Amino acid sequence: MKRIMTTVGFALAVTTMALSAESAGTINGMEVSVAEANKALNVISRGQATWDKISPTQKEQVLKMIAPSKLAAAKAQKELSKDEKNIALSNLWMQKKMSQTEISDEEAKKAYGKMKTAAKKANSKKKFPPFEAVKKSIKMKLAQEKIVAQLMKKAKIKLK
Repeated sequence: MKRIMTTVGFALAVTTMALSAESAGTINGMEVSVAEANKALNVISRGQATWDKISPTQKEQVLKMIAPSKLAAAKAQKELSKDEKNIALSNLWMQKKMSQTEISDEEAKKAYGKMKTAAKKANSKKKFPPFEAVKKSIKMKLAQEKIVAQLMKKAKIKLK
């Protein structure tokens, strides 16, 4: 539960939403809209709760859950350099695209086979891990490679 709350908090910090006219509260003077609160509630309650249907105690808990992301976002805006912000944004975008990129088990098995063959050719004495143990990391690597290939296909690189 704590991990889910942290993830939701981070997601809220990164995604900027337009504030609605209706305020759910403030965190260090920063407005939290009812829309933001409902978005967090939707995630943690799986669509079962909305701001207007929860008790004042629960509302306070929701604001406390949102607070770390709001506070971290404010600190990041003040303390990170432009380059650091660009790196963070790039990494977040890459993670988002990787989570949306489908890699089949067949593609992963093919890559696994190539890796296993390369390890044998290199006369590696280490035992090669079973496919199931490395499937997730192989799929992430393949997703990243697909995204980078798509980016590079459209890139116009010029040397001056």
